[in-house]
Amino acid sequence: MARMKRLLALALFVTVTANAQTTVERLDALFAPFEGEPYLNGGVLVAEKGRIVLQRAFGDADVRAHIANTIDSRFQIASMAKVFTSTAVLQLVEKRRLALDTPVARYLTGFPYPNITVRHLLAHTSGLPDLELFESLAAQDPSRIIRNSDVVPALVAWKQGLAFTPGTKFLYSNTNYMLLALLIERASGMSYARYLERFVFAPAGMRDTYVLTDATPPDARLVKNHILPTMYETTPVDVTTVKLADAVKMRHIHYETETLGHTLGDQNIISTTLDLYRFIEAWKRGALLKKSSMDAATTPARLADGSVNYDEPGPPFATHCSYGLGWEVCADMIGHSGYNRGIATMLYHNVERDQTVVMYDNTDGGELGRKLAAIVNVLNGKPPVEVERRKSLAREYGRTLMAEGAAAALIAHNRMRADPTHYLATTRGMNILGYDLLHNGHTAESLEPFRINVLLNPNDANVYDSYAEALAANGKTADAILMYERSLELDAKNERAKRAIEALRR
Repeated sequence: MARMKRLLALALFVTVTANAQTTVERLDALFAPFEGEPYLNGGVLVAEKGRIVLQRAFGDADVRAHIANTIDSRFQIASMAKVFTSTAVLQLVEKRRLALDTPVARYLTGFPYPNITVRHLLAHTSGLPDLELFESLAAQDPSRIIRNSDVVPALVAWKQGLAFTPGTKFLYSNTNYMLLALLIERASGMSYARYLERFVFAPAGMRDTYVLTDATPPDARLVKNHILPTMYETTPVDVTTVKLADAVKMRHIHYETETLGHTLGDQNIISTTLDLYRFIEAWKRGALLKKSSMDAATTPARLADGSVNYDEPGPPFATHCSYGLGWEVCADMIGHSGYNRGIATMLYHNVERDQTVVMYDNTDGGELGRKLAAIVNVLNGKPPVEVERRKSLAREYGRTLMAEGAAAALIAHNRMRADPTHYLATTRGMNILGYDLLHNGHTAESLEPFRINVLLNPNDANVYDSYAEALAANGKTADAILMYERSLELDAKNERAKRAIEALRR
């Protein structure tokens, strides 16, 4: 959430451009490919004063099948769904079927926390756990799929209690919005999907938007969510097809995309950039809520002591931001971000300037926040925020290592390192590559990036420690001990290295 909050603050820097055609040209220039790579792999819509200024799509909806993204592509909006859940709840408050300051336990039988209210859920001030709530269920049965019906029983079984007294602090938790989806069903007598279709999507004219459920038929226009599962891969793959020997990484991917991939209220709304713009337009004209409810939703929520949980400002932004009732709020800017494995989304609306930007990237969304900031700056006649578009040296090196061997990879590494204009070299990237190789059965190959890191960073205790681990895995015990000892010379507090040396000497 902090990332989106700072994004929403951006318009404090900008002034409106007078020439719409020039704006389009400048935006198109911003989206120009760099070394053949698109600005983003997804779609973007930019609007101002009720008029679409620009709508574009880039890259692939399905990389493997070579199906391109289009302006009509549908995508999972991830946590942006919270805006829609909030809207539905506030509608039911207006209809007096729910009340903001009524305890949730009044509506949901068995809910174990009598002091948590509907408002606390909307504002993320409940103190409830986030996705860690379901880890024990997944550990008991890795094939289990979590549903909204599991939330209350999981909270009853939760032994760690609340993070704080409800209303006293802010803690973002998807659990809050799963519970709100249950409240919508309880108060309306409809399924969450049916309620949103009838009272939110239809009034807003969102013809291409729906809630994804088990009963949803296949959608040819729905983009695939793609990730780069290891540092030695350069082509994004559909997250649902990933298979790795790395059990830890696979467990996290499975937990986030499959175990927790079917909950409602916090995610699983499918939409288009145009439909999300239609939502903002309907919101503006009061087609969904009364003004008092809109104001409550987009006003920073106050804690029990009267204070507001403001985020710290940071470059390229310069204002405090907070959370309302389902909306991220910065001065006169509102919106929400979303991220699931393989999809990143942004919804930005400047109330004062009447500007809207909607965008998504279905290849994990690298730098998506700064890309949104760059678009908003260009829209307002300012220089775009700089975005890192160089290729990862570690990733390109890893691909070459696996495809052509160590000698070819070393030559490629040195060529790329001499070209910082096009390649980004980091110690961390090479370290991640080494562990990705080590944990996925490429034990011998893992030595190569770790060795390079030691050569390039002779005073970094961590790189010796990592290289030692790979040496030990390759049966090179004496060399591993040497590396661990050097790590300890540089960092005497490295208890892990001490334990490793003892184990290797046995």
